[in-house]
Order: sequence, then C-alpha cells, then structure tokens
Amino acid sequence: MIEKLTVDFENCFGIKKLSEEFTFSQNNKIHLIYAPNGSMKTSFAKTVKYLSKQCKDKPCDLLHPEKESTFLLKADDKELSHENIFVVDGEDKIDSSKAFINFLASTELKIAYDNIYHQLSEKKDLLMNNLKNDSVCSNCEKEILETFLQQKNDTIFSVLEYLTDKVKIGLPKYKFNYEDVFDAKENVKKFIEDNKEYLNEYIKNYNTLLSSSTLYRSVGKYSFGTHNVDELKKFLSEGSFFGVEHKIKLQDETELSSIDKFNELLETERKRIFEDAKLKKLFDNITKAIDKNQDLRNFKSVLNAHPEWISEIINYEEFKKKVWLGYLSDNETKPFFDAYIQVYNENKKALNEILTKANEEQDRWKKIIELYNTRFHVPIKVDIDNQKDVILNQEAAKLKFCYKEPSGILPQKREDDLLSILSRGEKRAFIILQFIFEMESCKIANHDTLIVMDDIADSFDYQNKYAIIEYIKDLVSDNNKFYLLVLTHNYDFYRTLASRLDIKHKNLWMTERDRKETIKLIEGEYKKNAFINSFIEHDDKDEIFISMIPFVRNLIEYTKGDTDENYKTLTDCLHKKKNTQNITVNQLINIMKDYTQGKGIKHAKSEEKIYDLIMQTAEKIVNDKNIKQIRIENKICLSIAIRHLAENYMHDKMIAVGKTEEDLKTDKNQTGKWTGEFKKIFSDDENLSIIERVNMMTPELIHLNSFMYEPLIDMSITHLTELYKDCKEKLKREK
Repeated sequence: MIEKLTVDFENCFGIKKLSEEFTFSQNNKIHLIYAPNGSMKTSFAKTVKYLSKQCKDKPCDLLHPEKESTFLLKADDKELSHENIFVVDGEDKIDSSKAFINFLASTELKIAYDNIYHQLSEKKDLLMNNLKNDSVCSNCEKEILETFLQQKNDTIFSVLEYLTDKVKIGLPKYKFNYEDVFDAKENVKKFIEDNKEYLNEYIKNYNTLLSSSTLYRSVGKYSFGTHNVDELKKFLSEGSFFGVEHKIKLQDETELSSIDKFNELLETERKRIFEDAKLKKLFDNITKAIDKNQDLRNFKSVLNAHPEWISEIINYEEFKKKVWLGYLSDNETKPFFDAYIQVYNENKKALNEILTKANEEQDRWKKIIELYNTRFHVPIKVDIDNQKDVILNQEAAKLKFCYKEPSGILPQKREDDLLSILSRGEKRAFIILQFIFEMESCKIANHDTLIVMDDIADSFDYQNKYAIIEYIKDLVSDNNKFYLLVLTHNYDFYRTLASRLDIKHKNLWMTERDRKETIKLIEGEYKKNAFINSFIEHDDKDEIFISMIPFVRNLIEYTKGDTDENYKTLTDCLHKKKNTQNITVNQLINIMKDYTQGKGIKHAKSEEKIYDLIMQTAEKIVNDKNIKQIRIENKICLSIAIRHLAENYMHDKMIAVGKTEEDLKTDKNQTGKWTGEFKKIFSDDENLSIIERVNMMTPELIHLNSFMYEPLIDMSITHLTELYKDCKEKLKREK
C-alpha cells in the first residue's frame, strides 16, 4: 500500500522545479491535475516515462543542458522501481507484447516458458550478431523472418526451425554488403523488374559462352559453374593436391598439374566470357540503366565485381534465400545456428506442452477483447490472430483487425494500414486497447503500480471519453494496487472525471507557475458550475462582483433577449458607450439580484461608478504579487479593463480625425468592428499590434458562455497582465 508519493523534479525538460506530495488511502487512489498546455504535463509524463524505462530520453533542461537535473519519485520515502510505474499519454503506441504473455498464461506456465525462452533468445542473439558482422545487414532477424516466412503467424523461432534441413556446409556464399542489393526501399528489386529484357538477353548470351567453356560445364541435371570453380580454387590453393603430384584432367583432355596452370585457365575463361564484345555491350546497357538512379550506385559496384551473379539476381527473392543460406552455412556461422537448433530441439516437447496448457487459459484475453469491443466506439473489430502460438511469440503477438462499415465488415487489415485509415481520436482509442492489456497484466503481477495518464482522452468523441472514464473508475475501484495521477488540459474531461468518480477537493489540483518558474499545485477549482458555486454569495469581492456582469448578461440574453434594457445596461459596462461612465454599483446590484437563486447580492451598495471600480480592481490584480493564476474572476476583470483602455484609445483617435459618434455606433462586436476601421485609418499606428492583441485575447473572456468557460481557465493571467500594462502605458487617451 502506497500512502505517500513524493515528486521532486528540477530542470526536467520544461519543468524548472516541482516538489509535491500526494497522499493515498484505501478509498483515495486517484489525483486529478488540470494543467493548461505548456505548463508541465508533457514534461512531467516524459520524466516519469524515463523512470519507468518506457523511453530512453534522460530528463534535462533542453535550453540549459549545463544545469543539473534531479528526478526523484518516491513511494513512502523509498524510490519507486521502474516495474512499479506505467505512463500512458494517448499518443505513443504502447508495446504490449510482454503483457500478452503475462495474462495469457498462469505463473507456473510463464516461469517454465521464460526459462526456455531465455535460452532460445540467448542462442538466437548470438547467431544474429554473427550474421550482422558478416552480412553488414542492420536487422538480420527481420530480413530472415520476411525472407522465409511460410505462414503469417511465423516467428523467427519457427523460421529457424524450418531452415534446419536447408543449412548445410558447402552452399555458395555471396560476399557483399547485404543492403547494397536488398535495400529497404527496394530500388534494386524495382530495377530488375523494369529491366528484365536487358537482363534476360545478357543471361542468354552468358549461358551460351559458358556452354562452350572447357572449364564450366552443364550436363543434364548437373552443372559445374562459377561457385564450384571458386570452391575448387580454395581447395587447390592450399597446395597439398598438386604437392603430391596429382593432376586434373578436364573433359576435353586438358591436363592441369599446378595451381598456376589452374589459375591461368581460369583467367583465360573469364576473359573469353566477360570480354566478349557482345556480352560487354549488353553489360554496358545494364550499367547505363543503373546510372539513371543514384540510389543504385552500390548495386552497380556489386555487379562490376561479380557480373556472373546477374543470372542469379534476376530471380530476386530466390537469390535472397540463397544469400541467407550461404551466410548461415558458413563455417564460422553454422556452429551458432547448430547451437540454437540444439536448444530448440531439446525444449520443443516442453514448449508444445506449455502451448497446449496456455490455450486453456484464454478467458482473460476474451474478456479484454469483449470489454474493448463493447465499450469503445471505434470502426474496428479486434481479435487475436495467433492464439495457439501467442505465448511463443513474445516479441510480436499479433492482433487481428477488421474495419467495420455500415454495409458490413471489410477484410482483415494490417495494423499499420489500419492506423492510416483511423482518425486521430480513433487512433487514441486504439492505443487504449494496448493500455488495457498493460493494466490487466499489472493486475496479475499484483504489485503496487503508479499509473500516470497524460491527456489520455484528448481528441475523443464523447462516447469514447465516457468509456475511458468508466475504465479509470474500474481501475481505482476493482484493484487496491493501482495509484493514479491523471493529467489533462481538457477542462471538460477534468470536470467530468471529477464528477463521475466523485473525486474530493483534496485530490483535485490545478497548476500554476510562480515568478521563479516553480510549478505549484493548488486546490482544484470549478468542479461544478462556476457561477452558482464560486460567484453567487461571494460577490462581496470586487473582482467577483465585476465578473458577474458577463454571466448575468448572458443569462438575460437567454431569457429575455438582447433588446432588454438590463441587457443593454450590462453591455454598456463592457464597452465604450455613451452611458458607460455613468452606471453605478447600485444599478448593477438591482439588475443582478434577480439572477442569484434568491440569495441576493453581498456587495456593498454604493453610488460609485462601475467603470471606476473596474479600473481600480484591475490595477489591484496587476499589483498583487501573490495573484491566484487560475481564478477566472481575475482574468475577466483584467479583460474588461483592457478592452476599455483599447476602445477609449480607438474612439478618441477616430473622433479626432472626423468620425462621428453615429459613425462608430454598432450593436454587435464593437471591439472587432472598431479594430477593423481603426486599421484602415491608422495603418501605421505604432500601437496597432496592441489593439490586435486585445481583439484576439479578450472576446472569449468577456462574451463568455455561462455553461462553458474552459478558455478562461486555459488563458494565462501573465499574458493578460502584460497586455494590461502595455495598454495602460501606451494607449493614452487623446486630450
């Protein structure tokens, strides 16, 4: 049981400093953190991902790499092991192959399997490392698997078993850099397909020349070609054969009594064949075609060194098989292959027994698939594609996906193809499938697990958003070993999750940065309706009283329409109007008291002008060194004051150049229309950029919807403070 989680991060990506403690209890295993974009979410998740070993990016200050970084994550004053941490962010694909194994077999079966798998992997890795050095291929395992794939469920283990009888000493070895011929982009393969006419003509003439050779021969089903000659040369070069005065007698009675004579004949035959005028011309045609593609330069070098391989390379896929069999059959490599096969054969019976028993333990798999297919709204049907062999296929357990259309189910799709079809939200829902596998695997492991979620439901439609919320609820309800930190910048998700899981205020957090860039977590606000819960009966504070103006104005618009006199009065409070500076606090109280659920207004009555109160309150907010950055009332007040400063400036300048009050009169979007007119008249005004910032930043904060005010929470009060100061300093009123 984790009772206290301690986080101490410094200079971790975008986090300058963050030190917090989260407490957990039997009935309290989730903390929900609202963090606007750019505040700390991604940096936090990325740091924890490093600690979980899900990524290798070590935390650092990317702008100041010389600064020392600390990233401590402790549970009850002991550092958490990477095995006790898991991070999901809804963007990065999760490798759940190990999780498949964890819940598809009992502990007893898994221990038996892990022991065999470890032995197989150790021998296989030794073989692949040797092949890599020999072939200069970056991924030998992948290439061998794809080259000799027999069935779609094959693994590297089943493929190596298939090759047992095919790997034998004496097979030809083609020595070249593998990727010069078998390149990832398949440029060579495409060249061969596009130029088969040239290549076949070359091969035809080459075989004609071979048939008249005294050394190279082909009779019936037997042939003695270039590879055989090369192998014979290796044997003869050792010296013993001719050293004991043996001789070689060819079919045409030619006798060879020394290695020099053999080499002389070999060179003569090579010149006769490869310097043949017609063959050279055909070869030149091939190389000219190669020269048209810069990506084939290395392939050209291979052909220049071994023109005799053209007759092999034209059968591209078969040649690839011969190349790998040659590498595997090499004197230095075959012992590694034999060692692997020996371990495989020794354990094959035990593996089959494990597979048989594992097939009987598929209930968890079926339940997970059923949960995903029924809860999440994604146009795919998911199933397991290789149930029998999944326990052996630890690296690449395969899922089967079918795309669903209203007219029916389309044929099965590969995962990569499927992801290119799905929308961003659907892709995120698909990632949730891997996440569920991980969680079910952790349940079986039965150890304390910290789960960090970073915007897991971003881009979801509402059905999938509610589905993941229900699954999160399952995690904290059904398992006493999971401890969750859920981070989000989506206020609707924050509010919905808090409500559906009934998360208490002590577990709700919002982030803010102080002047030293230290990240602080403050108690979460606005879990429910802000107007009802945070404004009504709290309006004795000037900033809340002022912030009620747009809320009540909005309610009057819904109930009585925008022609109502009270609506017009409240509008005059928000814009530069003829009556703006005459409206008193008492007038507002008389209007707003009818929209407070009968609880009245707490603000002191006064004949003070509301315009003066707005400007005084804004000044107080700007000068408050301990300002609460999340509080929306501070942002609304600043936005109203900023708009007044901007509209006063535009009004006075336009009146000064001959515009009349009637010209400036407008019923809708006054700030936007004045800004457009101002730009036409004063296109070179030095303060035009400030006016545009006002028009861009303040509308949603003033003309807000009483039921959706996420933009107010997302907006940084620092930006508004800076804008207010710029307006006050530079937008001076005309005298």
